[in-house]
Amino acid sequence: MNSQQFLNDEILEERIETFYGYGNYEGKYWFIGMEEAGGEDFDNINFRINTWEKRGKNEIDDVAEYLEDMGWWDEKIQNTWKGLIRIILSAKGKENIDVENVRQYQFKELGRKEKETCLLELLPLPSPSIDDWIYAKHSQLLFLSDRETYKNYCVEKRINHISQRIKEHKPKAVVFYGMKYEYYWRKIADIEFTKIEVAKTEDSKKHYFFIGKNNQTVFVMVKHSVAFGVTSDYFHYIGKSITAKLAE
Repeated sequence: MNSQQFLNDEILEERIETFYGYGNYEGKYWFIGMEEAGGEDFDNINFRINTWEKRGKNEIDDVAEYLEDMGWWDEKIQNTWKGLIRIILSAKGKENIDVENVRQYQFKELGRKEKETCLLELLPLPSPSIDDWIYAKHSQLLFLSDRETYKNYCVEKRINHISQRIKEHKPKAVVFYGMKYEYYWRKIADIEFTKIEVAKTEDSKKHYFFIGKNNQTVFVMVKHSVAFGVTSDYFHYIGKSITAKLAE
């Protein structure tokens, strides 16, 4: 007897073609990462995809409402988001940012549909790491046979779509996080970047980021919040640099 579990490929394909993230396209601050974490097993993925379908198959959704519908929303600070939030608060001029400031912003503001941020993903399906790929076992979609085929299928379309949304909505700042994906970030932004080195931190390494600007938007490429050795000061400096760049 075949006990193989399969996702609903029709809904899965709609998700791949349609879903981009959370928040508000009219927001001032956009953050773009490679993909959502998660999707460790069939049940996790199936629950996520079905919840997205029940909520109306939105291109972008309210992250708190979405997570509440799955029973996963709480006030614990999310590791990926903490650095991004520090960038926003610093860009808005806040000093002496503490953990509670970060928690309150995450809980009340980040990725909400009528607030000031937009959280986008270059790739549409959740995965626990770039070395994991379980979709081939649970889908009959040929382009999900392996991660590389999947990426080749959708990445160019999504680069073009995100670029178009930026041109339409003209956010004040777009922050790309994860330096491994610099090639994709440069294609989306289509501008010249300047490399900025930040003072040495406790790991005795000089950390860096890239910044540039077109007529309406500052673009920044930064290290991931969970990158080794990156401190809160790194993200604070980036936030202040965004404000200074906007003033030029």
